[in-house]
Amino acid sequence: MYSNNIKYKRFVWEFNNIINLNNQKRNIVFLCLGTSIITGDSFGPIVGTKLKKTLGKSGNIKIIGDLKEEMTYNKIHENIEYIKEKYSNSLIIVLDAALSDKRDVGKIFIQNRGLKYAESLHKKNKFIGNISIKAVVGENMNNNMQNFKTLKNVSFDNMESMCNIVSKGIIEVMNKKENNGKNIYK
Repeated sequence: MYSNNIKYKRFVWEFNNIINLNNQKRNIVFLCLGTSIITGDSFGPIVGTKLKKTLGKSGNIKIIGDLKEEMTYNKIHENIEYIKEKYSNSLIIVLDAALSDKRDVGKIFIQNRGLKYAESLHKKNKFIGNISIKAVVGENMNNNMQNFKTLKNVSFDNMESMCNIVSKGIIEVMNKKENNGKNIYK
C-alpha cells in the first residue's frame, strides 16, 4: 500500500501530465459528483468544497458540486445536457467516488476521458467530461444493495485522506501553471 506522500506525488505528476495534454481549452470546470449523506459518495462534494475555497475566485475556473450545493445523481441526470452545452468549450474534469476490485481500494485514478457516473450502481448513463478523477472507496460487489451498503460503510478517515490528496494536488498543479507563466486558462 502506498504512503499518502507517494500517492500525492503520483497524483500531482499524473494530473499535471493530463492537464498539459489538454491545455488548448480556455476554461476549466471541475464537476464534483456525490452526496455527503453517504460517506462513500462524499468524495466529490468534499473536494469541490476544498477547491472552491482556493480556486473558486478565478474567473476561468468553475467548480460545480460542493457540500452546500451537491451534484447528486438526480441533479446530474437532470442537468447533463445543460452542462455539456453551457461548458462545451471548457475542459470538464469530473470527480467521483468509485467501487472497484478489492486490490484497487484506496487508489486514485485519473483518465484522459470522461466518466460514466453511477456505474457501480449499474446505471446505464452517458459519459460526461473530458478528464475523470475517481477515488476507489470500496469493493464493487456487483450487486446494487451490497454496493450501497459498501458506500455507507466507508471509513471517513480514508475518504478524507483521498480528498486531501486530490484537492491539494489539483491546487498545486493549477498554482504552478499560473506561477510559471504557463497560464492554461487564457
